[in-house]
Amino acid sequence: MKKRFLVFLIPIIVLIIILELFVFSGIGSRKFYLEDSYYGQAGFTEIGASELDQLITDQKSFVLFIYQPACVTSADFEEILTAATQEKSLTVYKIAFSKLAQTTIGDRIPYYPSFAIFKKGKLVDFLQSDQDEDTAKYQNKADFLDWLTSYVAIKTTSGSNQTDINSGSEESETSHTTADLSHITKEPGKVNIYFFWGNGCPHCAEENKFFQEIESEYGKYYNLYRFETWYNDDNAELMKTFATAMGDKTKGVPYTVIGDQGFIGFPEEYKNQIKEAIKKSASTDYDIYFDKIKSELETTKKAS
Repeated sequence: MKKRFLVFLIPIIVLIIILELFVFSGIGSRKFYLEDSYYGQAGFTEIGASELDQLITDQKSFVLFIYQPACVTSADFEEILTAATQEKSLTVYKIAFSKLAQTTIGDRIPYYPSFAIFKKGKLVDFLQSDQDEDTAKYQNKADFLDWLTSYVAIKTTSGSNQTDINSGSEESETSHTTADLSHITKEPGKVNIYFFWGNGCPHCAEENKFFQEIESEYGKYYNLYRFETWYNDDNAELMKTFATAMGDKTKGVPYTVIGDQGFIGFPEEYKNQIKEAIKKSASTDYDIYFDKIKSELETTKKAS
């Protein structure tokens, strides 16, 4: 009789222990509020590594956008975040992925862009750009807010709410570069391809590989000029100059100019479009740098 009782009692004890762990670990806890200062005004506040570590040390509750400057994917996700923060009047911290590596949680979030939720200094959850289950949260405001508000309680504030959005995605209309472009030439029967990329950008690496793959067949039609923008400020300014001249609204890299066409990002369908643009532009004489940008840069240099 005693053995039968123990057999019946042990599963109950185990269940109680599991429930206690579930509650005390915070997994089963109810939604929580962020610090009061994060409600009532929409926008992004840029922070560095030491500031993030201090927030964690001070056991603050906050949300964090992890991005890579001049990255198309980061910029696209920031647009979703901008719409979400405006709707809920939330202030969000943002930090460059390169700076995140210098913090105490640098090894916990391996990819960018991401969005992390902190409760009293503890990392509760974060989006993973390499996981299919998180894809919709990156692309749709409603899906992102469903995920965010499953953890964070939204506080309504009285009075007027001011919106101060600074996404950093606006292009300067008066941007000029001091990059040395003396190596660029114009060769009859070939089109110049201007390829702006970032060291560490996976989409840029994919496009660079694509150019290597088509070189044997299409190399006779083009000359490829590469400009790294994440670690070279002059090249970053040069990309803005090209984008302004082309009438493109670039958010980041990769950005490619072929003849009179600009390619922002590198989705799969661009492969055939780029091949077609190379053949088409090789038979024309138009070049955005020689026909427009070069004279503008020379005029600017003389004026300065």
